[in-house]
Amino acid sequence: MELIWHICLQSLSIFVLILGIVGLAVSLLLVISPNTAKSLSNTFNKYVIIDKKLTYLNKPIQTDSFTYQHNILTGLSLVCGSIFFLVFLFFRFDMAKTLNVFLGHNYLFLYEIVLKTTVLIGKIAGFTGVVIGLCLLFLPDIMVKIENRMDAWIATQDIADKLDEFHLGIDNIILRFPLLFGFTGLMTSAVLIILSIASLLSK
Repeated sequence: MELIWHICLQSLSIFVLILGIVGLAVSLLLVISPNTAKSLSNTFNKYVIIDKKLTYLNKPIQTDSFTYQHNILTGLSLVCGSIFFLVFLFFRFDMAKTLNVFLGHNYLFLYEIVLKTTVLIGKIAGFTGVVIGLCLLFLPDIMVKIENRMDAWIATQDIADKLDEFHLGIDNIILRFPLLFGFTGLMTSAVLIILSIASLLSK
């Protein structure tokens, strides 16, 4: 666990160092040559039409036809799988052995809480699977009625319309005051670079 934490910290420090270097370069460009920064901004600005990419979200997708046409097969599979899962959780899963993996680490009680919660959710899901499977086997009409009540049509066109709106970028504000944002970026980037190098050298 400590090795993983060490690798994560190292990766974060390297990412911050790269971010600081990029910020330093952009800030210097703002201070020295704001016109070049504006040209680069115009080059990278793109208008992406996403309406066509999201239209498939508005299409109804039928997933219950196979289930109710083969309700016996689906019900048996669901019941058998849920029973197998419940037998494993109640009789085969050893929580003490699993917690021994985390012995010697900090916040052991948190691991125990997360593990117990996961097992509880698994048991609830197992019992729910058994009930649904039995309903599919013996009461498929009731399942159809329940599903029809729970079916809801969610339109995504409003979201697509909002995403398709053109918004002025923040770079317009930055390019209006290049020296202010340039020197601010220089100081921020310098602090990030110093902190990341210090973190890498201290490991």
